[in-house]
Amino acid sequence: MNSPSRRPAARGAGTELVVLQLAEELAAWLLTRTMRWPKHARLSMTSRLESLVLDVVEELVQARYAPAGRLERLDHVNLALERARYLVRLARTTNVCSRAHHEGAMRRLDELGRTLHGWRASVRARKKLA
Repeated sequence: MNSPSRRPAARGAGTELVVLQLAEELAAWLLTRTMRWPKHARLSMTSRLESLVLDVVEELVQARYAPAGRLERLDHVNLALERARYLVRLARTTNVCSRAHHEGAMRRLDELGRTLHGWRASVRARKKLA
C-alpha cells in the first residue's frame, strides 16, 4: 500500500477525496511531530490535539460514505479544525512546539479548512437544488 505522500494527486477525483487526502496527511504529519513535544504537554495538549485530528479524519470518512447528515458532519469537522488551530497556537505560545512546527501545522490546517469549505459549499448548493 502506498504511503500518503506517494499517492497520485487526487485533484481530478473531486473535492471529497482531496479533503480526505489532506486530512490524512495532516494527521500523519501532526502525529509524528507531537511525539517530539515535551513530556509535560503530552497528557494534556498533545492528546487533545491528536484526538481532534483523528476525529476529523473519522468524521470525513463518514461524511464521504454516509450522505445522511453530511452537512452536519462537515460543520462538525470545521469546528474541530478551529479547535485544533487554537491548540496549535497555544502550543506555540507556551513553547511546546517550535516555530517551524507551528507554521507547518497552521499551513496544513488552513489548506484543509479551505478545501473543506469548498466541499461544504457544494453540499449546500446541492441541498438548495433538491
